[in-house]
Amino acid sequence: MKLIKNIVFLSCFALLLTACQNADTTSNTRNKDLDTILSDISDKYVVLSVGTDSKSKDVKVEVEDTEDADKVKADIKRQLKENGLSAYKVNVRERNVKQVEKENRWLDIESKALAHLQENKEYKDVTYKKTDVTLKQPVTVAIVTPIVKSDDGAQEYSEKIKKEVNTFLQTKDIKKQSKGDSYNIVIYDQDDQVIS
Repeated sequence: MKLIKNIVFLSCFALLLTACQNADTTSNTRNKDLDTILSDISDKYVVLSVGTDSKSKDVKVEVEDTEDADKVKADIKRQLKENGLSAYKVNVRERNVKQVEKENRWLDIESKALAHLQENKEYKDVTYKKTDVTLKQPVTVAIVTPIVKSDDGAQEYSEKIKKEVNTFLQTKDIKKQSKGDSYNIVIYDQDDQVIS
């Protein structure tokens, strides 16, 4: 008798558990939030980056250039509409993977170069500015100094920074990381004027 009670109890418990799981599954199909939708898109397509702004209701997605951006956009819009989120504007653009890799590589190199410069107290106030990186053009490493172009010694200070950055970029590890990309070093003053 005790065995029958246990079997009945376990059977009822299993049915209840199964019913709860089915209820959860059906509730998620039509009430997805934006993050879940974009996660699904990332699982379905080769997505390089996703950006959202809930205030302006913008969704920006970058996909590998092997994907059809229009198809991805249509899929996102369909899912947003199905889940009551059709107020979002969707922008999908294709990106060349080699281009993205080069951009990321040089972003890291520039960060390391800046950190190297700032280890020297003479250069602790320098910064860098982001420049466009393209596949076929040399990379521009843009350093911004806390001086004005017309200051006495600005040209000399600029040349010292340029030499220091170039020496750093020629180190074995950085040469390996840059994969032989050519580059130019441009030094700016605090007013965004080119010193050298």
